Amino acid sequence: MLLAAYCLAAFLFGAVPWALLVVRLCKGKDLRTIGSGNVGATNASRAFDTKRGRLLAFLGIYLLDAGKGFVPAFFGPSLLGGYAEFEGAMLGLAAILGHVFCPFLGWKGGKGVATATGVLLALDWQVAAVSIGVFFVVRLLTGQVFFGSLALGLALAASAVGLHPDDAFGVRHPITFLCFLIAAFLFWTHRSNLAKHRAKKVNDNQERAQ
Repeated sequence: MLLAAYCLAAFLFGAVPWALLVVRLCKGKDLRTIGSGNVGATNASRAFDTKRGRLLAFLGIYLLDAGKGFVPAFFGPSLLGGYAEFEGAMLGLAAILGHVFCPFLGWKGGKGVATATGVLLALDWQVAAVSIGVFFVVRLLTGQVFFGSLALGLALAASAVGLHPDDAFGVRHPITFLCFLIAAFLFWTHRSNLAKHRAKKVNDNQERAQ
């Protein structure tokens, strides 16, 4: 019962829509009417006029959203005094779900990338560091943030096993399973991006054929 109560608290903590609040406070705009309407750091940066402003907005909101995952996953297990890997994974997952299914915004939210990064920084900073590095490499090579996000998810799953081959499915299995779940979840939250990319490729191919 205590773990369930903490998971509910982590869910509500993860549901705080920082991107929406920052854009409203700084620009007086509703983020849901800008760009893709997504309440994440990438879309929030589009509300700012200068390159410096967009960069600072992205970094600031990304850190705030990452903090929503880091705080419950890092501090929660010690408060509960139990199995750190299991409880950290459960509390982290609750925070991610709160971010994606925000009850304050009609059960709609962001895509979960930053919050998932914060969770893994709390549970295994090495896995998180490798995955963040992969994100930036793929982002630079493709010019697409969503490709970097998908690569980050796959890197989480791969590095959770690759960096800990002896314990990945032993004592560390809650973290491993969480990484696999996050990878699948990120593909689901980015399904609209994938659909748009496929449609664009089809249109480009048709134009070349003509």
